[in-house]
Amino acid sequence: MRIEQAKEEIRQSVDGMKIVDQHDHLYSPFLQEPTFEMDLPYFLTHTYLAGDLVASGMPENLLAPENFKYLEKPLGKDQSEERWKELRPHLENVRNTIYYRYLLIALRDLYGFEVEEIGDSTWKEISTSIREKSKDQLKWSLEVLRRMKVHKVILDISGTAPPNNQIIKDERLVHVVRMDDLISGNLKAAENFTKEKVHSFDDYLNVLDRAFETASEAGAVGIKSGLAYERILFYDDVSRSDAERVFSKGPANVSSEDRKMFQDLMMHAVCERCARHGLPFQIHTGIQAGNYNTITNANPTHLTNLFRKFPDVRFDLFHGGYPYLQEAGILAKYFPNVYLDACWLAHISPAAYKRALDEWLEIIPSNKIFAWGGDHGIIEHSYASLMLAKDLVSEVLAAKVASGYFSKRTAISVAEKIMGGNAIEVYNLQSGRDF
Repeated sequence: MRIEQAKEEIRQSVDGMKIVDQHDHLYSPFLQEPTFEMDLPYFLTHTYLAGDLVASGMPENLLAPENFKYLEKPLGKDQSEERWKELRPHLENVRNTIYYRYLLIALRDLYGFEVEEIGDSTWKEISTSIREKSKDQLKWSLEVLRRMKVHKVILDISGTAPPNNQIIKDERLVHVVRMDDLISGNLKAAENFTKEKVHSFDDYLNVLDRAFETASEAGAVGIKSGLAYERILFYDDVSRSDAERVFSKGPANVSSEDRKMFQDLMMHAVCERCARHGLPFQIHTGIQAGNYNTITNANPTHLTNLFRKFPDVRFDLFHGGYPYLQEAGILAKYFPNVYLDACWLAHISPAAYKRALDEWLEIIPSNKIFAWGGDHGIIEHSYASLMLAKDLVSEVLAAKVASGYFSKRTAISVAEKIMGGNAIEVYNLQSGRDF
């Protein structure tokens, strides 16, 4: 079968599959009472493109929240033209990057603008169209969600607290709970959670227990950690006495070495409770959003001791570990409890995504891969990411079919697993309507 024909047929099949958005931060789009509107400058800068713009030399102060206050309700005097004039010169330097180019998918499909580039002659019409849709943000977000045809969206929006009750209730929206504050020794977060003073390390561990119980009772489908933005992912075995010593001094008041030691023990405590409650554990690995971070901290191989110590915890490694794609692949090949998650990866680099998926499908059981998650705060961006991922998955599978590696039937079966079936199984997402 020719690769073009195989891709078209697989892509049509993918459109009819149960898709799970493995990871997203879609808080504002689903607020019961939206708090702001959106224009083109906001659309372009409140996403990963901001990091590319800063890397290109754009002053960071152009991204300051106060520059976009005019979009908050009650609305201020329109400043979209000023923001565009500040942004426009720097767009020239990032038009080549995928963080810019995949946004054009949303402008084409959702707003009807077939533009190769956004410039002075087109920006205002595009901006007006975005602003009009955002005036009824919730209605528009539900329409975009319908067009995405997703079975479930796994949201990361609530911190350590139970799933956020300010957003609408919709059976397509499910939640994970972050435990980073409690891993880090944030006493204020612990006391806010319990509404009680935390006097001892035993009290603190009881807060962690209550956090897990509350998460489970509220229907959370998993636990999340994003500490790779702040520290190395290696969590050593630490004695309770050492952790108690750090706690008695106050984790915020000790050396970085002692603080790491306390976090190490707490990470192990979180893993123990994930096993006890049967909750998958999502861990940020690889590339960090924005600028100036330390990529070597986020190498997924640092987590190997946790995989060995906690065989009953299903570890979900985010972003394919990019740029450590091969290392992440070997971890999923070695350990039955390690899963590879390509959320964000499609629009980090389509070339890397295809290369990784092509290789992973040759070395990793197909039930160990989650192919897509949006990882955005703006739903149009998640839509664009999904359309891109569907094309890339179809292209990789079509090449396998055309080369004779496997049949079209096998390709479609694999697609059903990696686009949603695996997540439905691992995260227990069987209930709920289809699109």
